[in-house]
Amino acid sequence: MWIRKLSLRNSPVALIVAAAIGSMLFTLGAGVFLYRSSNSLIAAASMVEHTQDVLSSLQSASSMAERVGTASRLYVLTKDEEQLNTARGSLAFLQTTTVHIRSLVSDNPNQTPNVERLEGCEVNLTRALERLQSNKELPANQLLECRKTLGLMTELERRLLKMRTELSAKTSFVSIAGELAFVGLSLAALAILFGLLLRDALRRKEIAREAALVNQELAKSVTTLKDRASESRLLTSARDELQLCVNLAQVYRAAATSLAQLLPGSSGSLCMINHSRHIVETVSEWNEGGTRCEVPEIFSTEACCGLRSGRLRWRRTKVSEIHCDHFLHGAPACYLCIPMVAHGETIGILHIECGTEDAELLVEQRIDGVRQLVELTGMAVASLQLRNKLENQSVRDGLTGLFNRHFMQIALERELALARRRQNTLAVLMVDVDHFKKFNDLFGHGAGDSVLKQVSEVFRASVRTEDIVCRYGGEEFAIILPDSSPLGSYERAEVIRQKIAEMRKASDTAYGQVTVSIGVAVFPQDGRTAETLLRMSDEALYRAKRAGRNQVVLAEPFAMEAMQLEEISQGSA
Repeated sequence: MWIRKLSLRNSPVALIVAAAIGSMLFTLGAGVFLYRSSNSLIAAASMVEHTQDVLSSLQSASSMAERVGTASRLYVLTKDEEQLNTARGSLAFLQTTTVHIRSLVSDNPNQTPNVERLEGCEVNLTRALERLQSNKELPANQLLECRKTLGLMTELERRLLKMRTELSAKTSFVSIAGELAFVGLSLAALAILFGLLLRDALRRKEIAREAALVNQELAKSVTTLKDRASESRLLTSARDELQLCVNLAQVYRAAATSLAQLLPGSSGSLCMINHSRHIVETVSEWNEGGTRCEVPEIFSTEACCGLRSGRLRWRRTKVSEIHCDHFLHGAPACYLCIPMVAHGETIGILHIECGTEDAELLVEQRIDGVRQLVELTGMAVASLQLRNKLENQSVRDGLTGLFNRHFMQIALERELALARRRQNTLAVLMVDVDHFKKFNDLFGHGAGDSVLKQVSEVFRASVRTEDIVCRYGGEEFAIILPDSSPLGSYERAEVIRQKIAEMRKASDTAYGQVTVSIGVAVFPQDGRTAETLLRMSDEALYRAKRAGRNQVVLAEPFAMEAMQLEEISQGSA
């Protein structure tokens, strides 16, 4: 029986049948197993891929959020509207990505609150960007909330990815252990997973490279902004200094100091065109670059190529071989000439020497600031020149060039105050040209004006530097003599009278002799106020007129006493 069973067991048919049945059963079992394993692997791979899509979308959303933050910061730093548009565009892409994420995580109830929170963050970020143009406040809090939400969602998806990856690996292991046929499928699944990971790694590498480039550009922008801020502070300080200047010498010194601060390592000169419009004078210099080529104190306007061309001009080796001629001992290799223009008129030239390549690069970087400083200096010079001209017109007589009556009244009050404080004397001379109205009627107003000019020249030549000569009105003049005694004032008046009596008009002697009458009043004996001194000297003048003219008369003491009594009576009234 045993032998029979063995023979049956070793029978080829039985073996084939058994093998066939076994193969069928194995194939059926393997098919069922393969089907179930395949379904399991497919399902696992689909879930893994789905999770990878979610992670990829989350990563894209994070990248968009970072771009919004970066563009917002650049806008605040540079005020570039293009950066604000970039931020808005990135925010729009972030909103689109969020909609896609919501559809991806619709099967995961744990992510639904996070998606709603992310949408709320985007709404707040949108409002912050709308306010960014007006208040320049970075949406830091809104971006931080977006990053936190995206980070939380990414962490949940990574956990889910880890769980699904482990399930897929377990199913693959079971499939490999049960049937070698599943090896290929498992390898394919692993290859897919590896490809997804490799794609994600490459994407991360690209994002890191782009972020590094953005950081480099941002660092350059920050450096440029710092330099611009420093330049702006220097220009503001220079403008304030120039506004404080009360004369041209102060303007020139302030401009040279500001240029030395703005362009360290350089040297140069500030040169102004004089009134002849043919000569240029060096008015200030600075030297921060060590050795420099000297510029003469005076040179012709034709010596500067910048003045001839009327615009900014660089002279560099292999760029321009034509040198300016305003150097004493040879021209430097690299220098810059900038014409100074005010109210459409060229009034000077700024010459800058660059002794080193670093100095040349700095001048190129700050050339706009240099232009602004030249413009500020030109406006300050023009303003002071105009103010001086207007001041002269307001205190000077247009015909004679002497001080006018208004200035005389101010000067007399000032000199009286000094005389009282120092206990000095002060004399007032009232001078009148004799028979001037008849002279005008006889010879004409042109001849009268000529006589007044000649008389004024005699006054200037006959008084001291500290004395003040004024045209009081018409043919009448007033002369203030500080620290002058009665005798000294009388002698000075006599000198003036004699010089005018000896004066003849050089072009025509037919006008005859010109004489003056002079009244003298002295502080304090003839009066202690400006009004009293003027009245006393005027009274002495009219006594000289009544006595025959062409003479000097001192104020009389009794007349002073009458004046004082009148002042007292007016005060008591």
